[in-house]
Amino acid sequence: MRSCFKWIYLLLLPLLVWACSGENNSGDTATPSAIQSSEAFGWPASVQGENPPESPLPAQANNDVLFQLGLVSDMLPRQQLAGVVDPIALGYTLSDITDPALLEFQIRALAAQLNDGSRVDQVFHWYGHPENNESVALVPVEFQNRYGTRLHGEIVLPKRGQTEATAQKYPVILALEGLNTNTAMYRWWHQLFADAGYLVFAFDFSGQGRSDDEVQGDPGNNIEEAQDALTYLLNNSPVRQFIDPARIGVIGHSMGAIATMGLQAVEPRLKAAVAAAPISEIQSVFDKNPIPVMIQTGDHDGPIAPIVAVNPAVVRPVYDKLTNDRAFIVADAASHAQHTNYPLLPTSTWGREIAAQYSLAWMNYHLLGDTEALKVLQTAHPRLSYLWKSEVVIGQDKRVFKSAGPALPQ
Repeated sequence: MRSCFKWIYLLLLPLLVWACSGENNSGDTATPSAIQSSEAFGWPASVQGENPPESPLPAQANNDVLFQLGLVSDMLPRQQLAGVVDPIALGYTLSDITDPALLEFQIRALAAQLNDGSRVDQVFHWYGHPENNESVALVPVEFQNRYGTRLHGEIVLPKRGQTEATAQKYPVILALEGLNTNTAMYRWWHQLFADAGYLVFAFDFSGQGRSDDEVQGDPGNNIEEAQDALTYLLNNSPVRQFIDPARIGVIGHSMGAIATMGLQAVEPRLKAAVAAAPISEIQSVFDKNPIPVMIQTGDHDGPIAPIVAVNPAVVRPVYDKLTNDRAFIVADAASHAQHTNYPLLPTSTWGREIAAQYSLAWMNYHLLGDTEALKVLQTAHPRLSYLWKSEVVIGQDKRVFKSAGPALPQ
């Protein structure tokens, strides 16, 4: 995803330079997140997602910027414009760029990335999205892979830590990130599962996010690191006693989806998988398919850039290699950014809804045996692709979906 989104910097550069030119009254470090009440329910202490430091602009100048952005936002008919541009995968982005508070958050995050060492060479900052930061209950952890490289992880507590930890053993979702990304970019997806009662474990691959670069002798193998992360979670993490080891699934996006496809072939502790835009058949190397796998993509996934119909063409051969329960879900006008919550990346407004609906139902059915989830899987979302067929195969039942095409906004 890296090089194709450098336009984000160009888009925000004038405001970013202005923001960085003022007196910095907040220091170089972000304010620590507030401790939540998860301990009262028997969980380890949790925090919210980290927000960037407050704007270095003087208060009046900062208010003036937001006032001007607010005037522009108020003049734009957001809903109508989103309906017009959704068919070209920009509807979600339009909502972002007309939100002055979100733009201000993004300016602060990019400014912090230049000043606080949060991997300025990797395009994407690690401050996520303000809405997702506020709604998540995280237990930050550190562990080492088998070669001794320090990795950063986030345990996302079920029900935001507001349910009794000892009431049951919890199903688990292991979450694998894309190239040059970080855990904060997928918090909406992590929280989707956590709100449904799953314990989610996301971590930064070596050389990404808050993890260290590979130590000498570490080849940076993502499949090995995913196995090491799962071993840490089950054996050494502060939530190990609350986990049901018989109900573990894996989700991954982009490079993480490639790792998901390889991991499901060699990791017997996994029971189901969702791979979002695994890029290509050549990269998604696996020699067997022992567990149910869903592949998701968008018909405007380039991959990476929003180019029509490329990713479904290169990902379909990956799907055709699957032999167990399987699904191929293609969202209309959704791009490679469909599964992220990073502000300003172009995708359709309904893309995340489709990703959420089918990925959660997949895990609910295959990990929890939820029959209502089966009904969801066998029902077509109205905004599935009309360019590509989507497909769900469970046992001997095969459903093929293809929408009628884009509807004009009312």
